[in-house]
Amino acid sequence: MNKVLYIILSLLLFSLTMISCSSDDTETVNEPIQKAGDAVGDVVDPVADVVDDTVDVVDDTVDVVNDVVDPVADVVNDGLGAVTGGTGVAGGGSETVTPECDGKNNGSSSFQICLEKGASVWEFVKNKKDSGYALVGSKDKRPWIQIVDENGKYQMSKGYDVFGEYKSNFDPGMPTEGQLDGSAISQTKDGGYIVGTYVNPRHHSYGYGYIFKTNKQGEIEWKKALKYKSGKTNVIHFVEDIIETESGDFVAVGYTSGDRGNNMKGQGFMLKMSEEVQTSGNKEGKIDWIQRFGSNACVFDTLEDVLEADDNNLIAVGKFEKACPKYGCFHGYACGDMYFLKIDPEDGKTLIAEKHRNFTKQWWARGYSVIKMDDGYAVGGNIRDNKHAVVNSAVWKLNNSGKMVWNWVGTGRIEGKVHQQEVVNAITLSHDSNSILAVGHTRFFKNVRDQKSNMMVWSIDLNGNGKWGKKYEIHRYAGIITRFKNNHYLLSGGSRFFEMDSNGELIK
Repeated sequence: MNKVLYIILSLLLFSLTMISCSSDDTETVNEPIQKAGDAVGDVVDPVADVVDDTVDVVDDTVDVVNDVVDPVADVVNDGLGAVTGGTGVAGGGSETVTPECDGKNNGSSSFQICLEKGASVWEFVKNKKDSGYALVGSKDKRPWIQIVDENGKYQMSKGYDVFGEYKSNFDPGMPTEGQLDGSAISQTKDGGYIVGTYVNPRHHSYGYGYIFKTNKQGEIEWKKALKYKSGKTNVIHFVEDIIETESGDFVAVGYTSGDRGNNMKGQGFMLKMSEEVQTSGNKEGKIDWIQRFGSNACVFDTLEDVLEADDNNLIAVGKFEKACPKYGCFHGYACGDMYFLKIDPEDGKTLIAEKHRNFTKQWWARGYSVIKMDDGYAVGGNIRDNKHAVVNSAVWKLNNSGKMVWNWVGTGRIEGKVHQQEVVNAITLSHDSNSILAVGHTRFFKNVRDQKSNMMVWSIDLNGNGKWGKKYEIHRYAGIITRFKNNHYLLSGGSRFFEMDSNGELIK
């Protein structure tokens, strides 16, 4: 927990320091960390605009800082007290859940995963080949995975210290030592795993990101550095999702930092890799193609999730950025649209590119999760209708051509002067295929210091009507939902895991 807090505080200190830098220096460090910190600087600047505009900047700033804090907030939250059960969105009672865990086995009657001590989780996925689950994150500042069976029982865990030093000579404000986290994982057909990484803190001075392949025992078969330079600057590829295709190739998506495109459109990326066997018998990974996507108007176009369509083309969602009215790109934070892409796997060429907010409003939106439907796709994310509105949860239904069929917007609201912000982080189709279940979090805040988030789950029917929403007084977000046995679902709140029934009630 102390490590994470140090990183967060260092990021904010660094960003405030950079306000006094030259324009050239500012462009060099225009990273996601600056996205948070520069926005904070704008808020505290004594020459801030009129009060109404200042409030708008504060709203945007908190959302920007959350983008930095959220990936590591679950580690901080592990130090909090008892977990409480769900309440209806309109209120209701709560019950206490007391997890029991011996570190390597299921210690209660309900599903429970116990992490190796000192590890933090970025992603939790259901295995394709067997009935277990794979967790990926960091331990000792390096990638780490843990494998459990279908009941959460410990099978294997492994850390990886084979990526060199992640130290920085960048000064002032940055931690002297960064870390390389495991950020995305999928089980491969041979029972092994393909893993993507994330440089944390998000700054090019720490080195490159990696993709690596393991066998089923977790031993590395090959690793591939994602090396690219823009002038003298390392451009890091931050992997948000990675899959194996039916043909046995690997596809990763995410975003880059360190340049503004350099004649390569946009900052979001997709790459396809293949596995080759050398004459010596050793395996290696080979990048077949890599493409960048986005406007290149601002610096944080991103792709968050990827899947393989029934026709074997690739589907990805994220954010297409463009300048906000009046605020421009807001020092790395920008307006834009939920971005839907269909990509040819042979060469990475774009077959479909659609951008959506909703049918009438004009501010911004972002997609975090995509699933296949019988007649198209569903995307979960967040949306903001205008500069005075709250950031709200959102689900889009798209047809096979990426055109919007309907758009559901959540329950975010303003109470007095306090904004409730919501986001959908992940979605799945219900067991009976009659609804979409969305998970994420809600947060009430006046400023960064007094923000407080709680886990939320929504149910939306296939016509875009909200069926129910439930808030759990669990101070974390739900990042993953997957279907579980007995018509139940598993939710991950970072390093905590919860079993939920079809009505949204947590299993005690």
